[in-house]
Amino acid sequence: MEELPSTAIGLKTSDGIILGSERRLSYGGYVLSREAKKIAKIGEFGIAGAGIYGDLQSLTRIMNVEIKYYELSNNRKISVKAAAKLLSTLLYQYKMMPFISEIIFGGIDENGPQLFIMDPVGSLIEDDYAAVGSGARTAIGVLESNYSKNISIDQGIELAEKAIRASIERDITSGDGIDILAIDKNGFKEKFLNQ
Repeated sequence: MEELPSTAIGLKTSDGIILGSERRLSYGGYVLSREAKKIAKIGEFGIAGAGIYGDLQSLTRIMNVEIKYYELSNNRKISVKAAAKLLSTLLYQYKMMPFISEIIFGGIDENGPQLFIMDPVGSLIEDDYAAVGSGARTAIGVLESNYSKNISIDQGIELAEKAIRASIERDITSGDGIDILAIDKNGFKEKFLNQ
């Protein structure tokens, strides 16, 4: 499979999750937008991705509805792992006409921070950090050399910025600003950085 344009990263910190992505939306050799936000909140969780932007938006909308339906039907909040499995199942159901996207999904619950990575057909992997998209090779190198399990939220935000900036410098389909979403027990913290 050809690399999906864009760069998105995720990492687990001692007390939360950090998701990051750049804003360039490109198709082939064309830049279609410099304002594409590829990170979204889904209930109490976060999602970041690389691939076809419309597919990412559709998955976000579907998951918002599915999580609300689950919580209303079961009269309790969904766990991070259950929500990730729900997204994985959704992706697998569309395997004949897949959502062209690589997904990083994370959140925090009573089991602590959790981060999951999914491919277009729903393979589900739990990890401490990940990078997807065409800039992933560069970003993962930065993450591997600087990551530790006891990193704080603020250090995680700095590391996410550093990894995405490195991929922007070396990947033509990445650029035009950085979005960062931090999730901890107090909720969400969003940050936008100009390139």
